[in-house]
Amino acid sequence: MNPITIFFRGIWDTFRLFRMWLLLFLLIFVLALTVAVPFANVMEASVGNSLELSKLLPQYDHTVWSDFMNAHGDKITGIFNQVRWMLPLFLLLYIFLSGGIVKSFDSISEGFSGRRFMSACTYYFWRFFRLFFWLMLIQGLLALLIYRGAFLALLGNDWGNLRSEDTLINAGKILIPIHLFLATFLAMVADYTKVRMVKNDTWWALPEFARSFEMCVRYFFRTYLPYLLDILLLVGIYALYLFVADKIGMAGKVAIGLMVAIQTLVMFFRLGTRLFALGSANRMYDAIQRKENPIEENNVVSDTLVAPVPVAADSGEEDDENDDFDEEDQQYNEREDIIDWSPYLDEQQP
Repeated sequence: MNPITIFFRGIWDTFRLFRMWLLLFLLIFVLALTVAVPFANVMEASVGNSLELSKLLPQYDHTVWSDFMNAHGDKITGIFNQVRWMLPLFLLLYIFLSGGIVKSFDSISEGFSGRRFMSACTYYFWRFFRLFFWLMLIQGLLALLIYRGAFLALLGNDWGNLRSEDTLINAGKILIPIHLFLATFLAMVADYTKVRMVKNDTWWALPEFARSFEMCVRYFFRTYLPYLLDILLLVGIYALYLFVADKIGMAGKVAIGLMVAIQTLVMFFRLGTRLFALGSANRMYDAIQRKENPIEENNVVSDTLVAPVPVAADSGEEDDENDDFDEEDQQYNEREDIIDWSPYLDEQQP
């Protein structure tokens, strides 16, 4: 149950489900085009030949931005409204697909099945939807507790007590890392809850979330390290992308085409890191269950092979021998009562 080994096994399981990985990417890519293509058309029709955007390149200027929004704000607002309605759709799609993803990892030994994937998406949707609701509620209460508590402790619930912005900056340096750590921990607990609900086929999300929380606290290092490695892998992918993008640039058709290919590859592996996390969670949960519920072998079977004994045949031979012995013995017993042996003596003489 080495966390690093579990992390790499989660990656290997994801590559074993490469068909699922590719299917999810194509589905998300097609849905993203429904927003990206109208956005590109609007931008080209409205500000494609405008020089107002170039004025924002040296540094941000509020006046230039106000002029730009006054000229093209209606079209930009329409795009933002479309994105605002697409975000809940993407969120529901993610919840819907989560059931099929977790089920595919659970039945990875049987290979990927599109029919089983879609059946699991439908079967676990409402369970995972309730889990998402509880997770968002808990995340909101956590954020309220952290920042509201800091506001009460530092400013006494009154913004008038704020003397300098340095107070907020220094508080943010402490509170934001704490919040990110706890938020990622709760997200990890939600992943283990999904795995638990699929493996145990349970309906209620909150009790399973509580059990997963207790398990993740008890095995904190073993569960959180693979999740942290997954986050670091994602950060490394984006860092590598920024480095390559700075070297290639966007000058020329070849460079633009190459950057589009690299961005697509980054999106593909961004989805992959999410699958890596679920694959690792599935592996770690199985390892913890084997540790907590070992199989006791009460009967030890010897590896030595014993040749079969023909019991019936041996019994028959022994019975024949016993029958012969009984017959001779019976003749002997009969001769014990004989007084005159002369006939027998005559038989023995030649």
